[in-house]
Amino acid sequence: MYTLMAGILVSVLVLFSSGLSLARERSVKEFNMSVREKVITLLGEPKKEATVWAYALEGEDGSVPGPVIRVNVGDLVRVHFTNTHTLPHSIHFHGIHPFNMDGNGQRALGKEQVQLPGESYTYEFVAVEPGYYLYHCHFNTAVHIDHGMYGLFVIEDPTWPKADRELITFWDEWDLNGDGKEDAHTINTRSAPDYAPFEVTRGERVRLVLANMGWDLHTPHLHGQTWDLIDAGNLRTIRAKNPNGVVSLGPAEIKIVEFIARHEGTWLFHCHVVPHVADDGQYPRGMLTILRVRPGSVEASPSDKQAQRDIGMESPFPKKEGETTGQSYDMTQLASLVGDRDRGFDLYAAKCKSCHAAFAKGEYGPKLAGNPILKQPDRFWGTVLNGRGQNMPAWKEELAPEQIADILAWLKTLH
Repeated sequence: MYTLMAGILVSVLVLFSSGLSLARERSVKEFNMSVREKVITLLGEPKKEATVWAYALEGEDGSVPGPVIRVNVGDLVRVHFTNTHTLPHSIHFHGIHPFNMDGNGQRALGKEQVQLPGESYTYEFVAVEPGYYLYHCHFNTAVHIDHGMYGLFVIEDPTWPKADRELITFWDEWDLNGDGKEDAHTINTRSAPDYAPFEVTRGERVRLVLANMGWDLHTPHLHGQTWDLIDAGNLRTIRAKNPNGVVSLGPAEIKIVEFIARHEGTWLFHCHVVPHVADDGQYPRGMLTILRVRPGSVEASPSDKQAQRDIGMESPFPKKEGETTGQSYDMTQLASLVGDRDRGFDLYAAKCKSCHAAFAKGEYGPKLAGNPILKQPDRFWGTVLNGRGQNMPAWKEELAPEQIADILAWLKTLH
């Protein structure tokens, strides 16, 4: 009995020790932040300048928007903030955190809620829910946000689908002379025609972050693209197809859209509230920039190639000489294909969801989540490639086997 109890005690101590080890191994992400007062140019001619109180990481100049703070879900986040300015400031993070980390700017609610000139404070919390969030000063909020005190806080989920390129945009309007009227509209503090262009490569999957830090409603519109509106907290979820290429963006709202850059060229990207691109009665002046889509590289990266496959630019599964689209594939070769579940999620949403419903729960078509056919290669590939009756098409006419393998990989993650 003594030996048994001793053994149990040792096991408990080992488990307890393992728990402490895991706690100690939690990843910690630390940032040192201060404030820099500076003058930035929104437009060169006519000259439009703004005095800003810019957030700055240690060793860097201040910027508007502020530096991107990027962590992973589960990380312990520490932002060491020193108020190096002449006015009180705070950092308020949208999302989940303890009350004493709220930075709400109200000194009566605690000195940790705002930092006076020369004071320091460490904002510390665990990154609980993945997503794209804002951070900004919450002391005398209207004035301090109007002086550029804002930025993007990203809690990433390592299982999110990957994009080839992420573009971050902040949409804002400025009252430069304090008369209560808007003098300039900007994207990332630049006003057309002095815009800063964006560049991507044809075939790339682009994730576009749209953040509104002004008080007006803005409606970003990208020419020549059809994009999907993605859930800003779960990049696996397509909230809506958006073929019109326009979204509404309310104050302090963030939206994520994704698209594949299909056509080379120089495309306009602007707010579709027309007065916002016609400052001083002149067009184009204000919230307008361009997206340059460069030609695809001959030696494209794997992600480039997959994007090209998705839009029919390249066959990912070369056929033997003389074979047609309706060929019979070697079953051993098909069964050995290893798909990518992230690409499979996108392909399922585009090709299968209308019949088999969200998360493959079944609707017009049968339920696929947990379906035994997923573990029967001969039956699965034969059905998908050749179709079934009048209700299911022969997907070999539209999808390459590697794309089908991607869908299969995603389906196998469902239960």
